[in-house]
Amino acid sequence: MFTGIVEAQGIVRSGGGKNRSLEIEIEPPKISRALKIGGSLMVDGACLTVVRKKGKRFFFNLVGETLKRSTLGSLKFGDRVHLERALKFGGRIEGHLVLGHVDGVGTVQKIATKKSEKSLFISIPKNLRPYLVEKGSVAVDGVSLTLGRAARNGFWVHCIPHTLKKTHLGRLGPNAKVNLEADLMAKLAKSD
Repeated sequence: MFTGIVEAQGIVRSGGGKNRSLEIEIEPPKISRALKIGGSLMVDGACLTVVRKKGKRFFFNLVGETLKRSTLGSLKFGDRVHLERALKFGGRIEGHLVLGHVDGVGTVQKIATKKSEKSLFISIPKNLRPYLVEKGSVAVDGVSLTLGRAARNGFWVHCIPHTLKKTHLGRLGPNAKVNLEADLMAKLAKSD
């Protein structure tokens, strides 16, 4: 389980596509030292297991379900990804409860900039519509955000300067694909 608060960014060194593996270089020594083989790391919103490590480079396997439901299969050399270590029980929850189980892929349709704020309108797959409500939570590429306004075909999120500095959301352009995870509480409330 995660909180959606990005701890660091990593750089893709190999993988993606039909390769079914991913190699990420992580700069901050604090995270690199703490990660163990068999441990969990959220990569752009998807919970992955460390299968091998070599210095600052970490290796993950990607199963078919992960490739089908996320953008991880389209990552290329040099792409930046959001990283978060698993939540420690008894720790502070700064964002919202995020499982790292990507529900689907959205597309950035519109971008609005006002002073130091950047807003994104992200279209959503039909199966996510019931779970995305105004002022509810959503994880976008693993980043915990509040929905500013929900529409039938998508939602607006508004990013503050801190979020834009610490994540790659500020570099997203029109038609960019993002991993989405609906709020766990919303999914539980709607389940039968």
